[in-house]
Amino acid sequence: MRITTKKLTTLGLLVGVSIVLGRMVPVIVPFAGIQALRISFGQVPVMLAGLLFGPAAGAVTGAMADFIGSNLFPIGPYFPGFTLSYAVFGFLPAIILRQFPRPKTGYWALFLAVFVTSLVVSILNTIWLAMLSRQAVWVLLPPRLLASLLQVPLHALILHYSVQGYEAYSRSLSRQSS
Repeated sequence: MRITTKKLTTLGLLVGVSIVLGRMVPVIVPFAGIQALRISFGQVPVMLAGLLFGPAAGAVTGAMADFIGSNLFPIGPYFPGFTLSYAVFGFLPAIILRQFPRPKTGYWALFLAVFVTSLVVSILNTIWLAMLSRQAVWVLLPPRLLASLLQVPLHALILHYSVQGYEAYSRSLSRQSS
């Protein structure tokens, strides 16, 4: 990927938006006395970075968003596993969508990519949380998986319209410069 000032600026903005949506606006629902459900939209800008600029850019955006966000607004001790999970949020959807023909990547392809990614990251995050809290994975997994999968349709819808909007914006810029 060729790094331009425009791409770097856009990725930086997506990191910032991810931090705001993920660290300042989440809804935390306790379950069985633990912080089990954390509903947020911080993953959407990270997935968008991967979809627009490729899996490597998405992974770096996710890792930076988690690292910076966890240092500015700590929820608990820093754990690199969660940074890896956020990198997967940027990496995996872009890899999955490469399997579909372009330029007509529609809602259902995005839905599948977000579904698989949410499933993988939910399992990873539950393992990390079980390691930190010394609780059984099978106790933590069902409510966390449910919360994550309930967000999939909305995340896919937001990503679908965001990608369409970005592509329309890019086309209008290229027409103006011609």
